[in-house]
Amino acid sequence: MDNDIILLDCPVCGEETDFEILKDPPEAVVKCTVCGHVMRVTLKEPKVLTVKAVVSYGNDSHTGTIDLIEGDMITVGDYLVAEVGDESFSVEITSIEENNARRQKLPAEKIEVLWTRLVDQVIIRASLNKGAITIPLYENVEGNKVYTVDHITSVGGRQFRVTRIKLRKGNIITRKDKTAEAHEIKRIYGERS
Repeated sequence: MDNDIILLDCPVCGEETDFEILKDPPEAVVKCTVCGHVMRVTLKEPKVLTVKAVVSYGNDSHTGTIDLIEGDMITVGDYLVAEVGDESFSVEITSIEENNARRQKLPAEKIEVLWTRLVDQVIIRASLNKGAITIPLYENVEGNKVYTVDHITSVGGRQFRVTRIKLRKGNIITRKDKTAEAHEIKRIYGERS
């Protein structure tokens, strides 16, 4: 049977290394996998914090929870799992709230509310140009669906060639064969071929 491995500072190696757990916590005996140094350490179970989460999907929002580990640093853009009722969803953190103020980064224990958006399923938005007319298109897709510049795709039942992709971060992809996943995309632009 394999022993569990944890990451600790090794006093012999002088750096953080993997340690094999020889005797289970709380008074654990561990062995450095690099130099073989054996030492006793007190390990405690991390405290799990349940934080309120607002999960947005399109125009709908639902309140749920996200479990965090005390001491973890949470940052806008992190991907976590939110529980809403009996269901679990993959979400991206869009904002962090502490004392009615929005933050970009906070330790888990200071967070009051996590504002998130669903990334399992996303609504992809596209603008299809047909001469002087632009047609707005929408479709519900898997968050990991890949779209590629200069390739034929279909959104809302209409086929077109992707000319550029605007990302949620603000940058625009225009180079042929460059890709983005649906959860990263703000809008796809295309032309009828």
